[in-house]
Amino acid sequence: MAELCGTSRPAANGQPQHSRASLARRLRLHQLEVFDQVVEAGSILAASRELAMSQPAVSKSIHDLEQQLNGILFVRSKRGVLLTEFGALFRRHAKGLLGELRYMAEDLNAWQFGSTGHVIVGTLIAASATLLPEAITRLRTAVPDVTVTVRVGPNPTLFAALERGEVDVVVGVLPADSEARRASLLHVPLYEETLCVVVGAKNPLAHQRSLDLSALHPLEWVVPTRESAAYESVRTFFANDGLGMPRRLVESVSILTNLSLVSGGSMVALMPQSAAERFAEAGLLAILPLGGLSSFSEVGYTVRADRLASAATERFLAALRDTSLERRSIPRSYAFGPTGH
Repeated sequence: MAELCGTSRPAANGQPQHSRASLARRLRLHQLEVFDQVVEAGSILAASRELAMSQPAVSKSIHDLEQQLNGILFVRSKRGVLLTEFGALFRRHAKGLLGELRYMAEDLNAWQFGSTGHVIVGTLIAASATLLPEAITRLRTAVPDVTVTVRVGPNPTLFAALERGEVDVVVGVLPADSEARRASLLHVPLYEETLCVVVGAKNPLAHQRSLDLSALHPLEWVVPTRESAAYESVRTFFANDGLGMPRRLVESVSILTNLSLVSGGSMVALMPQSAAERFAEAGLLAILPLGGLSSFSEVGYTVRADRLASAATERFLAALRDTSLERRSIPRSYAFGPTGH
């Protein structure tokens, strides 16, 4: 592997060097796996450990790949190896090929065994507290040998990973802007998400039956961040009561952080209804009897529109739909404390 950046060398006759047939003859699938592991590990040594291969064997695999592609994939640094621009371009395609291999393995396993597989789920904040855990539990009850991996991130990152085949489904807030929706992706809404006002279960406000927003306004509030889908709903909530945003604010979309801030103190928070209900059921929070909050987004799942889901993923999608229907059919009331009294 070269010490310095290199560039592809053009063919002597000026014609393109690569075609589908030529790449199919030269490349070996195992090389892609080695290449991907070197990128993920950041060094030849670390990759060799993960792959249970010798360091010279990993180096040779990368060297052979560079020879076959006629381009430099990595340069050495003090901390390991870094992708060149050529390497980054190759990685985008390698990721897609590895993703398709995983899909092939899932389909073959599903055909032969019917109850095994691996589902990689990307998730967003609105789904992580209720919909997703319940769907995973439902799936594993039906098919306990299916492995589920959960990855957390923002919409753009997760949707790009979905297109590359690195995740199978993204669960959470669906993009509201039609321009943000990609033709390669299919968005399926399950329910509309609203915000509600919550306090800790031991907060004196938790048991009051009549509350006025103007009286709560001077308190310390936890609200969604300005770039979140819910922020405009928050502004409207206060504006409809003739109020501006509270002056004493913490902006956060971290459910665990918000729960910690509110459950043990005197802070008031605006939280997605589905998450608040789960914490109210657990006796950690109380949902206050304040109206005026409309839905701010649709929650659902996103899959690739250009390929059929694996059997394991289809089972997971069915679990999501069943969980959503079940939750919508159960009447819930936590207006005066975690137990409803």
